[in-house]
Amino acid sequence: MLTFLKRLYGPRKKPMNVFVFVGLLCLGNVLLYQKPLFMHAVAVSDLPNRLGYIQLASLQVLQLCLLAIVLFWISTISLRAMKLVAIVLAMTNATALYFMNAYKMEIDISMIGNILNTDTGEASGLWDNAILPYLVVFGVLPSLLIWRTPVHRSRWFWRFGAGFAALGVLIGVLFAASHTWLWYDQNATRMGSKILPWSYVVNTGRHYNQKALRERDQILLPAAIFDAAPLRKQIVVLVIGESARARNFALYGHDQNTNAFTARTSLAALPMGQSCATNTIHGTACILTHEGSAASSHTVFEPLPSYLTRSGIETYLRSNNSGPPPLVTSFSQTGKDIVATCADDCPTGTLDAALNWKLGETLAASSAARIFVTLHPRGSHGPDYANRYPADFAQFTPVCETVKVSECSTQALENAYDNSVLYTDYLLADLIAQLQAIPDSDAVMIYVPDHGESLGEGGYYLHGAPLSVAPKEQRDIPFLVWMSEGFMRDRGLSYDSITPARGHPHDWPFHSVMGAFGMRSDIYKPEFDLFRGD
Repeated sequence: MLTFLKRLYGPRKKPMNVFVFVGLLCLGNVLLYQKPLFMHAVAVSDLPNRLGYIQLASLQVLQLCLLAIVLFWISTISLRAMKLVAIVLAMTNATALYFMNAYKMEIDISMIGNILNTDTGEASGLWDNAILPYLVVFGVLPSLLIWRTPVHRSRWFWRFGAGFAALGVLIGVLFAASHTWLWYDQNATRMGSKILPWSYVVNTGRHYNQKALRERDQILLPAAIFDAAPLRKQIVVLVIGESARARNFALYGHDQNTNAFTARTSLAALPMGQSCATNTIHGTACILTHEGSAASSHTVFEPLPSYLTRSGIETYLRSNNSGPPPLVTSFSQTGKDIVATCADDCPTGTLDAALNWKLGETLAASSAARIFVTLHPRGSHGPDYANRYPADFAQFTPVCETVKVSECSTQALENAYDNSVLYTDYLLADLIAQLQAIPDSDAVMIYVPDHGESLGEGGYYLHGAPLSVAPKEQRDIPFLVWMSEGFMRDRGLSYDSITPARGHPHDWPFHSVMGAFGMRSDIYKPEFDLFRGD
């Protein structure tokens, strides 16, 4: 230790090249702070197969390049600023490493929320002298070394260019190792909560972003009027599907009968179209706002359920999912809530059947003249497709039963996905039967998913690809509508009369729901109303 301090505070040595300095900082970050991440990555990797080594190697490149990009670009402002940032990260990393090792803590977005909402008394209760060695060895000593090391001031544009070079290496490696993307997607939450410093940097940003979204002032839509008082109870149900691609629906020509249950109903398949996005947050924003496919993921306009609630319509939300903007509804339940509070004939587990549980009885008992229901199931969300349906719905076999879907045969993976679509079809048929049984009512059901899903085509799996490169499987989605006989008779409608041109299914739900209730306002777009009747 004395020798180290003498060297540290002794005569200044020749300045170190900034590129070498940044490289050593990045290497030190990997060697000092990544043990929890490395141990977890090894456990979930495909070692001892070659793919496992590629996964681990790409993870190290990811860490090195990300930190290099940040440090190089900060250094273009000031070398001192770069050192200060590196010191702050070292001290924070040391603290985080202690809690990760001592308490098996994972620094995800929930933990960041806990940390930011912890008062002084609660924080002091976590203090233990065992943290001191971590702070000294992993925080103070690296910080002193960083601060005392002289660095040669090269021209700023070389440092700026080095950041771009690191970005180029990162992109090149990620695309060269594109077959590891599924591994990252499957393990993103756990690995993302262990990678320092990005676990707390990124999740702190996510925490404040979510907080801002929850607390943002929504732009209220203009007041609506109704054409006339309904002759009978009006019920409109919007089912926001999850990860449902049109290609695997028999209604759109799939060779496996994934729509065996709704085939017994008058459910109509409208021309398939493309989702506005490949992720749930953005997809549901498009579905639930009057902007449709033009909506941003962070739209500030009042969403459909909130607008209907404020307009005097009784609204219900039953969800097994996440993603929609903040909603104001008359009644809101999760699938878990329904299972936990039901008294008899209860659904089991957290499958989507819970969302249908006695919905028809609930709506029949309501005295409201107009009722709107939003159902948001888990649907066909991967990669664990085999967990999205009960065992007796495994009609298509063999089935992929692992989340490592790249290891499954194409047929087994598609069978598991098709079984999840079949189960969705069963639930839609059950929902239609419940709506038909409600006395003295007119009902409509609209089914539209947030996005599609990739099952290995072109090397892509799951969803979430940027729109610029997203394959059609992640965007081509089904668009299904069912109408009761009374609703069609009173409106002079038929299924032939509601068929839209191919386009964006997300443009239609908001204005079609308004049309179904006979609502009009300044934001109503009749060209996107399936039920306008002309």
